[in-house]
Amino acid sequence: METKRLYQWAIAAALMMCLPMCISSCIPDDTPDKGNAIVCINTASLCEKLGIADLVAGMLAEKASFKITDSVLVYDRQGQLVARQGAESSSLQTVTIHLSDIPQGTYTLVAWQTTTTGTEPFWLLMESEQLATAHIVQLYPSTISSFRAIGLYTTTVTIGSEAATVQAEIEPMGSVVDLIIDGLTPECDYGNVSLAVGGEDPAVEGFYLNPAHSGEDRWVFSDNRTEGDRPVGAVIPSSPENRVFTLSHGEDKTFGLYAVDKTTKKTDSLIDAEFTLEPGIVATFYYDLDKTGYQPPYCGLTEGFAAWKAERDAGILVTDPCFQWGADLQTVHNHVASHQLWWKVLNEELELEEGHGWGRWYCIAKDLYEYYNFETGSGNNLQCAICICLDPDVPSSVAFTSLIKQGYEYKGGIIFPDQPDVVYAIFFSADGQTEVMVNEYEAGGWQIFYQLTDPDDLPLIIPAVG
Repeated sequence: METKRLYQWAIAAALMMCLPMCISSCIPDDTPDKGNAIVCINTASLCEKLGIADLVAGMLAEKASFKITDSVLVYDRQGQLVARQGAESSSLQTVTIHLSDIPQGTYTLVAWQTTTTGTEPFWLLMESEQLATAHIVQLYPSTISSFRAIGLYTTTVTIGSEAATVQAEIEPMGSVVDLIIDGLTPECDYGNVSLAVGGEDPAVEGFYLNPAHSGEDRWVFSDNRTEGDRPVGAVIPSSPENRVFTLSHGEDKTFGLYAVDKTTKKTDSLIDAEFTLEPGIVATFYYDLDKTGYQPPYCGLTEGFAAWKAERDAGILVTDPCFQWGADLQTVHNHVASHQLWWKVLNEELELEEGHGWGRWYCIAKDLYEYYNFETGSGNNLQCAICICLDPDVPSSVAFTSLIKQGYEYKGGIIFPDQPDVVYAIFFSADGQTEVMVNEYEAGGWQIFYQLTDPDDLPLIIPAVG
């Protein structure tokens, strides 16, 4: 199989060198009715949709060998290739491709666009003689730089006695991901950090051109299945940000973040997250190596990243518990799923806490958890919510700062008769309906305990001084 694939790639690469060109099917001499088509492609459109227009424009200006390539293929009703034409350009301007001497009729027109550097392409067109088999794959099983993004356009066109004009709007076949790692400095322990998608399924290496394909049928999967993860992008201390292109799409794909220790060369798993990517979006995957204890990764649309990070930098904890006292388990779960970009259920079944009802744990950062306690084992009547940080390097002042910024008012300390050695800091919501208590653990770390205000607790408060 590998020998056959290499042979096919060699042929495809040779064909790519011949662009622009035109191929016509064998038409009998007594068939006089032929027509022309004009295909107009705005080369900037694909780049603008993926947020890489400035990058590509800069590379076009700096490197003479860097080109935008546009290719057009025309298939008849039987799916046979009747014409193929290509063009190269050195600017983000509209490209016009002329298709001549095509027998009059109705055709499927396919246009695809990418970039090339020098003579060796990154994407290869394979088995293009038939629309049913035509597909594009990447030459190297490697990460894809964003400037190598690829897009596709298909339409039905009728060619008659007058030239048909097609305005081709190229659509991205993948998405762009900004990989940003804070804390990755020359002084840190890591030589690089990489983002990879789980390798239980075969890797996506390309796509079919036939517009009849949709969903999973659209993609060309690698012949080689692997148990390991496949890379999406990587960063290094001197360049901790990288914009990459990926064909890894679908809902709830599991992405892992890995780092290589500079001294031991061992690979550490930093965190994994379910991340939904769809073709055409620009997303950000962000992680802060200095805040691993209480900050999860950001994995979402780039347009929402700045606001999210501004809240984190202002000291707002990621925790955002459900305070719908009396709610059931499903309501709580829906709240967590809608308020967190990243979370994991630690136990599907509720666990009995002696004397405290039934609870479920959610991990919402590497060492940060939300815990919910219910009156029954079936998850009825939410009684309290607890935020727990087990990272001893995260001071409790982080919890205090967060509560104050969220509108809670500090009232002093409280000591319970059955815990005479533990002093809780106590806060109340503005309406006085919710009480919040914070205490530190002896081994390090802390917890924030939320519940409806208990009148029996009020006499136990030691008022704050000043």
